[in-house]
Amino acid sequence: MDELQKRELDFLNQVADQKSVGYQDKAVFNMRTGGIKAYIQAKGSTTKRSYVADRQVTVETDEISARPAINIVDLRAGRVNMADLIREANREITNKKLALVENVLHTAMQTYSSPFYAAGTGIVKATLDAQLAYFRRLGPVTILGDQAAVAQLAGLTGMEMNPGATGGNLFTERSHGMIDEMNDNGYIGRYNGAAVVSLANTYFDGTTTPVLATDWLYIIPGGMSGDARNLKIVNEGGVNAFESQNIDDLVYEVRLDTWFGAGFISGNLPTIGAYKIN
Repeated sequence: MDELQKRELDFLNQVADQKSVGYQDKAVFNMRTGGIKAYIQAKGSTTKRSYVADRQVTVETDEISARPAINIVDLRAGRVNMADLIREANREITNKKLALVENVLHTAMQTYSSPFYAAGTGIVKATLDAQLAYFRRLGPVTILGDQAAVAQLAGLTGMEMNPGATGGNLFTERSHGMIDEMNDNGYIGRYNGAAVVSLANTYFDGTTTPVLATDWLYIIPGGMSGDARNLKIVNEGGVNAFESQNIDDLVYEVRLDTWFGAGFISGNLPTIGAYKIN
């Protein structure tokens, strides 16, 4: 199950600094508290020190647990496959982890103002463009979001739905490449110099509620080291599995536990941006 967790949460490495530690160990994250400055001065002057230090921060973990159970008769008769229940439990644990990470990120981002955080009715082009202009000066930028969120970027390019279309292109003629991307993927691949990526977003089991928010866009600069990423994730130990069979009711069960934590650590300025679509 550890491998399943690692595979399904691997995409978080794009936006977060992930660390795995042993049980009872602490993950220590470095945060730069000062920068190096250069000065123009007269020859022979004493240059001011640029005192550079890292502040070390730890992130606490919580327990996320699932406990699938089955009557031993159903198990032996093959009516229920325990491996399928384990995979379902893994999916539910993964969803809880993602919900925790997203809550930490949203809570932190809403304490900032533009260009780091902005919100508007729909996507306000001037607002999002101003955010992108800031982050593009730092290097390549990727816009991440649910398919419903990134699909709205097409309308900012001048590409509009063609209400008179009865077949063929569903959009007015703007860019054949853009139209193909929209028809193939449901969203455009680039917007205003930034790559656009749709996040995989499933539903909580037995509901029509997506795990991740469908109304947020995240602006992610590329080429950052782990220390530079604000979102910190800790996996403490592996996934523990405890099996038990009750002699009275003939229930066979497995308890699955994992210790997981997430935090948002920033210096003077965050290195991630977000736009909330109201």
